[in-house]
Amino acid sequence: MLLELNVEDFALIDRLSLEFGSGLNIITGETGAGKSILLDAVSLLLGARAQAEMIRTGCTSARVEGVFEVTKLPQALKICEEAGLEAEDGLLVLSREISQEGRNRCWVNGRASTVTFFSDLGKKLVDLHGQHAHQSLLYPENHLRLLDSFGDQKLAEAKLRYLKIYDQWKSLGRRLEKILAENEMRQKRKELLEFQIDEIIKANLQLGEDTSLLQERERLRNADSLFKLSQSSTEALSGENYESFQILDPLRKVVENLHKLARLDDNTKSYATEAEDCLYRLEELARDLRVYSEGVEFNPERLEAVEARLHFIETLKRKYGNTIEEILEFANSANKELAELVNDDEAKETLCTQIQKLAEELGHAGEQLANLREEAFSKLKQGVEAELKDLYMDKAVLGCSFLRKEDMAGIPAFNSKYLPHLGGLETIEFLFSANPGEELKSLSKIASGGEMSRLMLAFKLVLAGADNIPTLIFDEIDAGVGGKTGQAVAEKLASISKYHQVLCVTHLPQIAAMADYHFYIEKKEEAGRTVTRLQPIDNAKRHFEISRMLSGDYSESSIYHAMEMIKKAEEYKETVRQDK
Repeated sequence: MLLELNVEDFALIDRLSLEFGSGLNIITGETGAGKSILLDAVSLLLGARAQAEMIRTGCTSARVEGVFEVTKLPQALKICEEAGLEAEDGLLVLSREISQEGRNRCWVNGRASTVTFFSDLGKKLVDLHGQHAHQSLLYPENHLRLLDSFGDQKLAEAKLRYLKIYDQWKSLGRRLEKILAENEMRQKRKELLEFQIDEIIKANLQLGEDTSLLQERERLRNADSLFKLSQSSTEALSGENYESFQILDPLRKVVENLHKLARLDDNTKSYATEAEDCLYRLEELARDLRVYSEGVEFNPERLEAVEARLHFIETLKRKYGNTIEEILEFANSANKELAELVNDDEAKETLCTQIQKLAEELGHAGEQLANLREEAFSKLKQGVEAELKDLYMDKAVLGCSFLRKEDMAGIPAFNSKYLPHLGGLETIEFLFSANPGEELKSLSKIASGGEMSRLMLAFKLVLAGADNIPTLIFDEIDAGVGGKTGQAVAEKLASISKYHQVLCVTHLPQIAAMADYHFYIEKKEEAGRTVTRLQPIDNAKRHFEISRMLSGDYSESSIYHAMEMIKKAEEYKETVRQDK
């Protein structure tokens, strides 16, 4: 409940402090006195956009402060608790300051806050119905929200369940779309990897193979030289070519002589041993050279094959790495990437299965939500039409169209397939007929402002019992109505004030007569400046203001009429209080 409102240097208000009570708070005054300025000030506390033009001329800043009692508002207390704020003694003080420099500062209980937090908190504190707020009924996109706000806990839970499944379904759908969008690129990558892996596997590379081939190529290229050098060395040692110099035969003679020497002188035995060792080693070398020369390969075909293999390995190196080790490592990495792509294909299939399952769950949840909404509308229709009857629209009928868009790509529900959206399977639009014989039409086709005002009030009256917002503010809800209809509107406002604090700006004396707290607003000129003043009217003087509203004067008959209206209003409110 809004307990107190303080305003400084805002529009035509230099300084204002008001205390509101529970029940029906009425604000009246001459046209143009600035009644709506108060509501603009309150709207700032609810997160409305601030403009420098709101600041009083000649001032550098404007400030608005509201004191709210929130003891019985768990939703508001929860928001504060999550933000680390404590409502001391069950009170919240919201303050907002705007400056000519464009600074826009907010505080909650003295702690700096944000406009967004004000907006979130304000939705739990006040429902402000401005002069043109009834126009929100003209837009079908608002109708679903209104209907859901009237629904019971069962509908709220069904909506949460639908939203949860919808979010999961959309999330998986986006993942699948991404996979499908990349599918062509992934397929090309997969084919490339398969080719590269196959090429490397078929190459049958061996570690160190390139080094061995290079050595073999050198041998094959130089086979003639290798043969001649080894053969010549063999002949020089073994003497197989009698024209060559023989090394081993003279060495054998030396060995024989040294053995004879040793028999004559023991001190020379080592000479014979050394000579004999040289002989054995050279004989072994001669045998090895003979074997080597005989094994030298003169093979042009093999040389060509080795050249081709080396060229192939060099080609693979240019593609996959500088060494055989790097080529084999490339193949290993490619295998891992290919496995991931294959897994992605499997994941795609799994994802499709999950999406299909969620689509079925979403369809079922959407059906339940739609059925509960139809039940909720049936109750809303009954309540609104009853309120309209009391507002002298006896034959008015409220209807609702539930529209679902069929699409073969949609989700299964109601024995067909429909495109879902965040709000459900359907969009809804309220329809209305004010008079018998008239077909139900869109609310935008209602011509009478009075009809629209009463319809909006009927909605507020019915929805008031469904929400937990403590304060309702109406700015000229009486637009386009008067006479007995105005009296009916007044009685409805008095009734709704049983459950909510109501602040109402009005021109109708019938509504003003119902006030529990009455404030008069006027525009004055002080010290050459125009200012707006607002003051409470005590019960002893209320009849003067009602008289002014009735006839524009304070004649005896007008004052008497005003006093009678106040008396009847008090009797009506007493009846209402007894029914509470």
